Amino acid sequence: MFEYNVFEDHGHRNTGQPPDGYKQICLHLVYACKHDGRRKARIVAGGHLTDPPLESVYSGVVSLRGLRMVIFLSELNKLKVYQTDIGNAFLEARTTEKVYVIAGGEFGSYKDHIFVIVGSLYGLKTSSKRFHEVLNDVLREMGFFPCVAEPDIWMRAMNADGTVMSTEDLNKEQPAYTYEGVNRPIFDGYYEYVASYVDDLTIGSRDPDSILDYLQ
Repeated sequence: MFEYNVFEDHGHRNTGQPPDGYKQICLHLVYACKHDGRRKARIVAGGHLTDPPLESVYSGVVSLRGLRMVIFLSELNKLKVYQTDIGNAFLEARTTEKVYVIAGGEFGSYKDHIFVIVGSLYGLKTSSKRFHEVLNDVLREMGFFPCVAEPDIWMRAMNADGTVMSTEDLNKEQPAYTYEGVNRPIFDGYYEYVASYVDDLTIGSRDPDSILDYLQ
């Protein structure tokens, strides 16, 4: 947890104080044994103790039809298809919920310290949306943009030599055809795709390893 900067230490409960407006909740540990024998423990926040958020906490996911389309287009354009998940995904985001916990004995020398939760711990109501926003920002940095019809399918225009097409080149006036009254550009390249289902990704690319390396 400290590696991901999930908590902000406000000192021992006898000497420190939580920030004004913050609510105390609890933590619990969830244990899992993976199919390959690996064991994992996860700290989960007691989000059931928080007030209902005023904002929407909806986090979009790709539809089954959209996923099939990504795989079809990848095969059609001779792209490699990878499927992966992002480990400890929610911890990459920051929470906007005002909550804190009193550390228990499992925190060793930090027992009875006031920990304000700053990372999007599993269990908080808004964690999925916060991670969704972070992932979207990273994909935009990589040159991807969301599909109009399916916002959780991300596309990136590529030149024929495998380099990312710049926004300027993509927006240049090019030969186009008209379909249903919309002019669609024709370019000598191809698209790469990332379909997201929370922290599970399907990638269609000639070099999917480079996308995974960037995301790491």
